[in-house]
Amino acid sequence: MPINIEAASRILSESWAAGARELCICSGSRNSPLIAVATAASGFRRLAFPDERSAAFFALGRAKATGCPVPVITTSGTAVAELLPAVIEAYYSGLPMILITADRPRRFRGTGAPQSIEQRSIFGSYCETSIDIEAGEAFDFSSWNGGRLHLNVGFDEPLIDGEILSLDFVEDSPREVEPAAPVDPSVLQSFLEDHRNPLVIVGHLDQPDRSATESFLAALGAPVYAEALSGLRESEVLRELLITAGERIIARGAFDSILRIGGVPTLRFWRDLETTHARLPVLNVSRSPFPGLSRGTTIVAALRDLLPMLEPSRRPMDSFLEEDRRMAKRLEDLLATAPASELALFRSLSEFVPSGSHLFLGNSLPIREWDLAATRAQRDLSFSANRGANGIDGAISTFLGVAAPGRENWAVVGDLTLMYDLSAPWILAQLESDLVLRLVVINNGGGRIFGRVSALKGVQPPDREKFFENGHDVSFEGWATMWRLPYERWSSVPTSSSLPSRSVIEITPDADATAQAWKKFDELWSIQ
Repeated sequence: MPINIEAASRILSESWAAGARELCICSGSRNSPLIAVATAASGFRRLAFPDERSAAFFALGRAKATGCPVPVITTSGTAVAELLPAVIEAYYSGLPMILITADRPRRFRGTGAPQSIEQRSIFGSYCETSIDIEAGEAFDFSSWNGGRLHLNVGFDEPLIDGEILSLDFVEDSPREVEPAAPVDPSVLQSFLEDHRNPLVIVGHLDQPDRSATESFLAALGAPVYAEALSGLRESEVLRELLITAGERIIARGAFDSILRIGGVPTLRFWRDLETTHARLPVLNVSRSPFPGLSRGTTIVAALRDLLPMLEPSRRPMDSFLEEDRRMAKRLEDLLATAPASELALFRSLSEFVPSGSHLFLGNSLPIREWDLAATRAQRDLSFSANRGANGIDGAISTFLGVAAPGRENWAVVGDLTLMYDLSAPWILAQLESDLVLRLVVINNGGGRIFGRVSALKGVQPPDREKFFENGHDVSFEGWATMWRLPYERWSSVPTSSSLPSRSVIEITPDADATAQAWKKFDELWSIQ
């Protein structure tokens, strides 16, 4: 009986029933039953990868774009371990993943036999559902809750042990969706009644939640720090409430509490709520259960269901917002006097990107600099990022997974972030030919965010440059050539440019101008 082929067929059938319509298939031998059945089946979109880590982050990007899991199929051994970073990101981002890992039979465990490691439960708490079987044993996905699922399957030799089944997967009737649990608005209502001067920080919002959040904030009337990932940073409805001078202005507000809406924020002030501002009570309202702090209360709910149930009373802080506008004007003047600095280049880039584009912001410094310096003109931009675990690996692969036809897709990443994912363009030849992709790498010669971390001020060059910032003089032109991608190098952002449909743009800020701009920025805030 061809137990390997039958097991592989069952695995694909279970994956289809779980909502998967695409497969990321990594090359290997032990997983050949899965590959053989997958390539003979119809219905799935199949994508081939030589790099398991890139495949997993691409699958993560597809989950961001579609909400559906994309199974990643690997061979045995350390190939399985390469999936861990993406699994961690999916866990903290609340995204579905299915990891299908081929293994040698159980008798090889603990023997040190080639390509035989302890794969069972290798992802630990980051995969809520872990199934370990050998071909021929019964299994199904009924225990999966829609989060992260790891299926580890042992295949014995001969691996291709019978006729390959030609499966034909077709769309069936829509699955029944269980109604969501009733939402209780009382905790949030009580918080608003008890605290008259909250600061609202809005992190990443799912598209369906944005309208309800916008309406709620307009009715509340409290100052709002909206990150780019919220989709509300340029909201016309909230224009009079939005903080525009950057996060440092927050310290000048007489806030009595913090209301976080959406994903865990990226701004430094959020971390300071553990120390400098530990007295401020915090309430989180999010689809994610993670508070993002070691304290605070979290309401897990779909914002579009919860927020319309509230009737907030307005609580304006006009004097604070007037101060914000005054400081924002000073920031504008600073950018105008330092056009070659990194901050000014972010402003110019934000004006260059066409309206309606999707932007993937790749790591801490681009996100923070975009939030601080990008234009606030309404551009109808949408945003995504990997901020679940705040790592920098897999960003390019995730961007390629998120990218979609019918719009321009832009990634803005740092140089070290790109170095973490150099194999990502492998998948380009398998993507839609009309996919418009612009990859912008801000090459400032290392991880310069560490030069602005206050805890590291005592570490002087060259030690800081070598051990924290990883200073370098690498150019990415050769990398772009390797992948046959058109390449441009900008020291300033042009007013217009005819870019190919796929291109790499390396932006090199002037180091001296950037240092001077940050110095003036710090001086700006030293003025009382």
